[in-house]
Amino acid sequence: MKTLRKSDTCLNCQTPLKPEDNYCPNCGQENNHRIVPVSHLLFETVESFVHIDSKLWNTLKATFTRPGKITVEYLEGKRASYVPPVKFYVFVSFVFFLLVGMQSDDTIDGAYKSNKASLSISETESLSISELLGTKTTYGNSDKSKISQIELTFADSSTFASIISYYHNAPDKTLDSLLLQEEIDTTAENREALRLSLQKITATTKQIDSLFNKQGNTEFGNLKFANKAEYEKFKQELPFLSNNQLDSIIKSKGEEPGWFKRQLIRKMSRFNANDPEFIKQLVHAILKSISITMFVMMPLTAILLLFIFYRKKYYYEHLIFSIHTHTVFFILFSFILIIQLFVSKSFGAGCWSWAFLLCFVYLVLSLKKVYKQSWGRTIGKLILMSIPYFVVSLTLVIFAILYGFLA
Repeated sequence: MKTLRKSDTCLNCQTPLKPEDNYCPNCGQENNHRIVPVSHLLFETVESFVHIDSKLWNTLKATFTRPGKITVEYLEGKRASYVPPVKFYVFVSFVFFLLVGMQSDDTIDGAYKSNKASLSISETESLSISELLGTKTTYGNSDKSKISQIELTFADSSTFASIISYYHNAPDKTLDSLLLQEEIDTTAENREALRLSLQKITATTKQIDSLFNKQGNTEFGNLKFANKAEYEKFKQELPFLSNNQLDSIIKSKGEEPGWFKRQLIRKMSRFNANDPEFIKQLVHAILKSISITMFVMMPLTAILLLFIFYRKKYYYEHLIFSIHTHTVFFILFSFILIIQLFVSKSFGAGCWSWAFLLCFVYLVLSLKKVYKQSWGRTIGKLILMSIPYFVVSLTLVIFAILYGFLA
């Protein structure tokens, strides 16, 4: 059972109270004049999470017309008119990360739609004429010397013979397109030189397989493989390898095995940059991790405020300010995201610089009102505080991204 420290007047509306009044008969606020612990903030959140009425409007109005006002009044005991700070943050952050997820999905869909043709190229192999002839590529200034650098694209070694046969008797238009790859003039002389080079290519399928195995990615994380064939075999067998078998392969590649190394390699094997749905799932996992990180950042920020802006005696006072400030930033960023998603992408993108500037101005005004220090000291301490805040937040975000990837 909690002990009430009653006041003669309501701290919220100044209505005179009787000794037996546990609640104000005018506004309904509890008659309890005491320091509010962190546990009480959590209790308020659970108790009133499903109850949002005019308090939300009052909170938003006070937030954007008088920076720092709701923090000051909350600390003075005038709480009945406003949404509890933790509840306010949870509601706003939910909306913010929902909008971020929608924006990321839209960006991913747009990127894959515009780059659909280029993504399919990753499934092919490109070999230069020099490699196909088994000669060393030469680099010079004349047009003819660049012909050996022209690359031919094949789906796989089985299509090599038919593609080369086509090139041997290709029309001038096809040869011109190959010359233009290396910015070579499409003259009759250069076209004939290219045709002669193509007719000299007589490599066997076995030789082409060898060339293909030397191309492409042969490194998986920090594990280096001799050729692409070994690399692809490892990727196919990886899902079926036990931890001991994987550790043995890691050791054979000169790396130190361990839980983190195994986890990272296994997750990388599932990574598919050509699958937009996979990328969306990955981004959503990272965003979920970052949302938790931001919740952790608020009490850490309160610690910085306690040491740098030490005008307030109790930790919870700094925590209230930290919660309100992060909430305001999320509201501003949510507004920009709404513009990008539902109004104009280009206009919304151009608003971000103004949003960050507005956040800085708002933060300075709020600090000035809450901590009641001079403009010079307020800005100076804000700059001083921004350094550890940036380091801590960057560290946590990197950890969140890594955790989201592994999850």
